[in-house]
Amino acid sequence: MPFHVLRATGAAVAIGLASLASFAAAERGTFPQMALPEMGASGQRAIELLGPRLDAVAAWYRQSPQEFRAMLLRDPLMRLDRQGRLFVVDTLDKPLPPAPDQGAQADGPKTALAPLDQTFLLHSRPGAQRTIYLDFNGATLEGTAWNSGGNTITAIAYDFDGNPNAFSDAELERIQYIWQRVAEDYAPFDIDVTTEQPPGKALTRKDAADQVYGTNVLITNHNGVYDCSCGGVAYVGVFDNVGDFYKPALVFWDMLGSGNEKYVAEAISHEAGHNVGLSHDGYAGGGYYPGHGEGETGWAPIMGVGYYQSLVQWSQGEYVTANNKQDDFVVIGQNGGPLRVDDHGDSGATATPMTATPAGPNLAVSAAGVIERRTDKDYFSFTAGAGPVDLAVAPDARSANLDVSVKLLDAAGAVVAKAKPKATLAAALSGTLPAAGTYYVVIDGTGLGKPLETGYTDYGSLGQYTVTGTVPAP
Repeated sequence: MPFHVLRATGAAVAIGLASLASFAAAERGTFPQMALPEMGASGQRAIELLGPRLDAVAAWYRQSPQEFRAMLLRDPLMRLDRQGRLFVVDTLDKPLPPAPDQGAQADGPKTALAPLDQTFLLHSRPGAQRTIYLDFNGATLEGTAWNSGGNTITAIAYDFDGNPNAFSDAELERIQYIWQRVAEDYAPFDIDVTTEQPPGKALTRKDAADQVYGTNVLITNHNGVYDCSCGGVAYVGVFDNVGDFYKPALVFWDMLGSGNEKYVAEAISHEAGHNVGLSHDGYAGGGYYPGHGEGETGWAPIMGVGYYQSLVQWSQGEYVTANNKQDDFVVIGQNGGPLRVDDHGDSGATATPMTATPAGPNLAVSAAGVIERRTDKDYFSFTAGAGPVDLAVAPDARSANLDVSVKLLDAAGAVVAKAKPKATLAAALSGTLPAAGTYYVVIDGTGLGKPLETGYTDYGSLGQYTVTGTVPAP
């Protein structure tokens, strides 16, 4: 299997650790130069070590001094390196639930998404200026923040069959499923989640004017890489930094159910979330909120811990005893992760015509899209005769973030039928078209129940969907 060298690039190596922070932060002000006497300080000790420099460090992280201080005090997993930069060690604060059977855990198709020889050619948004590269191939780390004292780190490839020198068919298939789950988490953003190793210029930002950049997440075994009982480690707010010194984020598959599909995917999205500036979603009971509810609509935040629930979304702390009201979408945007441009109109006048093909006396209609933001409603149109109509809307097949609401409107905007099941994320409706004419299908993301109990708002109910159905031919 491929094995490559990851090292800090260009000027970052030459200018040294202390000045690198200043170099990397030039676009949003100079990071204060410092050499702290210890590595990994957290909480009150971190505040004491920063002293009068705390205000400037907070500003670099786009927080007020009060917000930054409160974050350090509530979250002991947020730590300072010797240059005063924030990194996170995501410890496993309680045992993972028993790993489901690796076949049964895949809640979508049981065959690969693509031919196995294309496993390392997957892209969620080819052509995007921003990239998150999922690196399953193993690497040698040199000259990064993870290297101490000039050491070289050898990180082995993703491997659950005991042969790290080659990928089995089962491993390739699972890598595809992991990619699919992470791609769904980042579907609202104009970011390409890929398994194909990009050219350096696609990830490495050369200066503040460079708008093509990203980060990589290295999925490896923790042995010999980072000594911790943790699922991953990452630096905070480095997605749009110049240079690669604070990358990659690291995810340790051997600590996550021996490479379990869901656990690894949740950890990847979480660690990449730190790279794009996010801190943890905690609560009164601990540093990571584990979620609530059950079944398909059991909910948890991505920046809490997503191992225990099916529906895992971005959040702004709309759950009981939340201690972090950070608006995930705003913060990701501030750190270089823009939302996608709306793919379909938000009104009947701008509706996208559905694809329609003859099917006996009916038409088979279909469409697909992405709900990219909380206010988004995607409109589709079709022309039909009078008679029965059946429509089904399915979110992403494997790990949906979108809880679907669907409405069928007539040409005047009156509701003909609507659907929003309480126990499932998909939605289907049946009805009767009263007359021949133009009709509209409206897709929206929705919440469920009471967020401060066992429900959730529509804040993070965003993602991919497909629409299929039959309507009477005109």
